[in-house]
Amino acid sequence: MAMDDTDTQAIRDNLSKARQVWKRLHQLLRGENMNPRVCGMFFKAVVQAVLLYGSETWVLTESAMRCLEGFYYRAACRMVRENRPKKNSQTGEWTYPARKDVFEEVGLYTLTEYIDRRRKTIGTYISTDRSIFDLYRNGERRRGTNSRRWWWDQLIIADLESEENASSDVSENASEVGSQSSIEDSA
Repeated sequence: MAMDDTDTQAIRDNLSKARQVWKRLHQLLRGENMNPRVCGMFFKAVVQAVLLYGSETWVLTESAMRCLEGFYYRAACRMVRENRPKKNSQTGEWTYPARKDVFEEVGLYTLTEYIDRRRKTIGTYISTDRSIFDLYRNGERRRGTNSRRWWWDQLIIADLESEENASSDVSENASEVGSQSSIEDSA
């Protein structure tokens, strides 16, 4: 949290750190010519953890969310094989595949879904110990500061049961892909 009571600097810092980590990891994954789903697993474990650190309590503006989603989509585009952006050699225009197709090939969900999961996790914790929540909820705004939205006032869309089922499906698909690539390597 910054002195101006915004999360913008924390978001910028995390984005900068995530870009540095992605740069190093992407070079490794590219050199190994890994399957897109396996790349997606590495991305979630390493880069996304850095990118979303502390996101449970961020108040996300539209511009901040666009920056985060832009980085996330560009990284996913670099991991795919079939749904890559293509440049028209005659006109020089780029055509970009649908985000859904790119994320599906890599085995990722949207960034909003991951942030909602993190918020639900902290929401579950807070609901068990209401004293923390009540302190913040009933706190007074300091003189001279703008009124603002709190992270718990933002809409949480994700459904826990469907997320658990979907994450198990992604894990099963990834293990199938991993076993297929090992069969191909041995052949």
